Amino acid sequence: MYKVLKIGGKDYKLEYGIEASLFDDCVKSVMNMLVSTSGGTDRSLKEMVSGMSSIPNTALNAFYAGLLQYHGNHSDGDGTVPDLDTAKKLATQYMTEHKDDEQGNFYGLFAMCIEQMEEDGFFKLTGLETFMDNMNAAMDSVKAKKAPKKPTDHLKKATAK
Repeated sequence: MYKVLKIGGKDYKLEYGIEASLFDDCVKSVMNMLVSTSGGTDRSLKEMVSGMSSIPNTALNAFYAGLLQYHGNHSDGDGTVPDLDTAKKLATQYMTEHKDDEQGNFYGLFAMCIEQMEEDGFFKLTGLETFMDNMNAAMDSVKAKKAPKKPTDHLKKATAK
């Protein structure tokens, strides 16, 4: 289900369906962001800062992708957001209109888009959900293999009393 955004007195629908999933830059940038900021303490501060520095571009790509379903330049869209430059102008206006709340910056815009992506099943549709699950399982497997084995041959055997 889409989210309605009022920008400059006009309603825009934000939805992450087929059109959004076909916008490569959105899928790539969101995936890179998730990968670079996941992993907790295993990631270096430098890697996390690098991932966080891409928030503005990732937010813009995600915002544009969400507008494509209803406002893109295709047979089902109304053509009011034909390109990334138009989306950038709308994002700028939206953040300006929300400068006093949590959506008045790129992080807030990105968080709103991620929330809508989750609601719309974008991560499942694109395969990102499966990819992240598999990546986390692989990381868990690597961590389990790295755990040093403690020799027990020097311990007394437990006897039943």
